[in-house]
Amino acid sequence: MVRFARSLFGALMLCFISSGFAQSLSPTLKVLFSFPCTVNPQIDCPYGLAPTRLMESVDGNFYGTTANYGTGLNAQGTVFKMSRSGTVTVLYNFAELPDGSLPYGSSPERIIEGTDGLLYGTAGFNGPYGVGTIFTLNKTTGAISDLHNFCMKTLCTDGAYPSDLLQALDGNFYGSTGPSGYPADVLYRVSPSGTFAVLHTYDSKSQPDGGGAFQPFQAANGDLYGATVAGGQNTPFNSVFRFNPSSKAYTILHPFDWPNIAESNLIQASSGELFGLQTNSILYQISSSGSGYRQVAALSATQFSDGGILQASDGNLWGTFYGGQCAGQGIVFAATTAGHVLHTIVFDCNVDGQHPISMFQASDGKFYGVTFGYGSASTNSVWNGTIWELDAGLPPPKPSIVAFSPTAGGAGTVVLLQGAHFIGTTTVSFNGINASYTVPTSGFIRATVPAGAKTGKITITNAGGATTSTQSFTVP
Repeated sequence: MVRFARSLFGALMLCFISSGFAQSLSPTLKVLFSFPCTVNPQIDCPYGLAPTRLMESVDGNFYGTTANYGTGLNAQGTVFKMSRSGTVTVLYNFAELPDGSLPYGSSPERIIEGTDGLLYGTAGFNGPYGVGTIFTLNKTTGAISDLHNFCMKTLCTDGAYPSDLLQALDGNFYGSTGPSGYPADVLYRVSPSGTFAVLHTYDSKSQPDGGGAFQPFQAANGDLYGATVAGGQNTPFNSVFRFNPSSKAYTILHPFDWPNIAESNLIQASSGELFGLQTNSILYQISSSGSGYRQVAALSATQFSDGGILQASDGNLWGTFYGGQCAGQGIVFAATTAGHVLHTIVFDCNVDGQHPISMFQASDGKFYGVTFGYGSASTNSVWNGTIWELDAGLPPPKPSIVAFSPTAGGAGTVVLLQGAHFIGTTTVSFNGINASYTVPTSGFIRATVPAGAKTGKITITNAGGATTSTQSFTVP
């Protein structure tokens, strides 16, 4: 296997790509932590096995989940914390209680940081009714509680096997279950106090649209966008969708037929266009209204399975694929929005791990993620996993402002701003007047309208630069 070179070039590449940004330095891949397991006399994986998620917290640490093992009776996953230096601590083991139950579920899928400082997550299996839970976890004490147990209603109309989760500007959490087809795959809303509502049932006979969702997001218009994972029939197999939380209107923007299906999350680039990945590593583009769908380009000739995609601080699209050698060999790619491939970083399965997922750009400009299996800590073919860092020499990402609420108010009004890359914020200003603020998560800021502020736009500044809102805040 030919591995990608791991040394940084000594000089900045001076050629410019079509998007107008200079190419980054040759990316350097580094394993920060390999999940260790032993097999004598039985499998022992104290930190868990097969990591599934990683996120950056405002407290300076990273938090993540593993799908199996840990410490305790029949442990089936963990929530862990990792320091910047790579020290990993387990916060919670999803282990059986003395009565044999797993009340908070097992195989945690996703965790996010809520605006109240708690971690919110989904566990894909077990719980009181056997098909998953939504839980909250205190980062400091490790105290866990159930927010919702799936399949607690007649005929399980609230879905089963939850996966992704997001917090919206209204303070509620939105997510999906499945895809399983049993007994129903749904899009749901749950409040921080646990009030649960089904918003849409996927794959109904009147509107076949797939089931489950790849990490939906909330756009500036307040709508949720995403791509469904899989359907019960071949036409269509899955789709790009838009959902309005207020009207509960669900719209299929583009259907995908087998075998050319959607295989990644959906993002909205700075241009306003939506991008995602299809089978065979094809980048596709579509407008937020659903018009103008087109296949842009194939980003890899060898990687073909589920991937992830984001827009980084250089303006380019970065993401992951897996396939090729060792079944799940990973690739991190960088490409322009026109589909020109800039970088292809190939993982060594026996060192870096395989099946890279959960990639994001952190506040220091580097990329972080996990591999679901293998890596240097593998023992006797135990499926382990790694936490990795990719330094491409990119600047820290500047903040992006999606929306804010309320949109008007006098001095002293607390405004919740929604966006991304808020960690490391240095100033928040209302029409040039600095405001006091707190940063509860990477995606939210609470700012207080300062005395003397007048109607105008809101500006947020961090190490990556300053961003000004497109909408003005009205001061009566």
